[in-house]
Amino acid sequence: MQQYTVTGMHCAACSASVEKAVKKVPGVTSCAVSLLTNSMGVEGTASPEAVIKAVPAAVIKAVKDAGYGASVRGQEAAPAADASALEDRQTPHLKKRLIASVAFLLILMYFSMGHMMWGWPLPGWFDGNHVAMGLVQLLLAGIVMVINQEFFVSGTKSLLRGSPNMDTLVAASTGVAYLFSIFNLLFPRFWLERGVQPHLYFESASVVVAFILLGRMLEMRARRSASDAVRKLS
Repeated sequence: MQQYTVTGMHCAACSASVEKAVKKVPGVTSCAVSLLTNSMGVEGTASPEAVIKAVPAAVIKAVKDAGYGASVRGQEAAPAADASALEDRQTPHLKKRLIASVAFLLILMYFSMGHMMWGWPLPGWFDGNHVAMGLVQLLLAGIVMVINQEFFVSGTKSLLRGSPNMDTLVAASTGVAYLFSIFNLLFPRFWLERGVQPHLYFESASVVVAFILLGRMLEMRARRSASDAVRKLS
């Protein structure tokens, strides 16, 4: 069985997409992907020489076409160390995104909820100026979305490839809430003429993104700890 290192996977749907893509490669009879260790084992019916020279190249291409990265395990100087280093780079990156997202989210919550729930003061020119209030919320929520654009890029690419993953769900839910809020802000008369009070959901979209990001960071830490434990047992 040929072993590979796979990068870019975040959920079970990602590993399933990789397996589906690799199993379509001619000569591959079975494929097993481990999300925990970012590894993949591939078996084929071709001759040993072909397995060494031809099949790995086709497998790596199939994984890359599916939107992920792959390399033959054993060709790197220290693949286990490289995989561990990759995990260590991802977690600090997620932490920086989380801190920035929470900072702008707190400001957004101050403007959207603070004056209503706790009577927090706002600049005088916000009094009765719903458009200005909405534009500030749109801007702050937009910054949170830009900070976490990886969700939308990954989710959209996965959807276009016909293999949606968790990022697709995050992008769809928060994107719809954000765009719906923009519509309500620009065209409130559409709802008022129907006797419905339009509402903005910018803070809801931002909260969902921040919580998903927090969960992703905790997941990466747990996966790294579990992966280290598996390596110690092996």
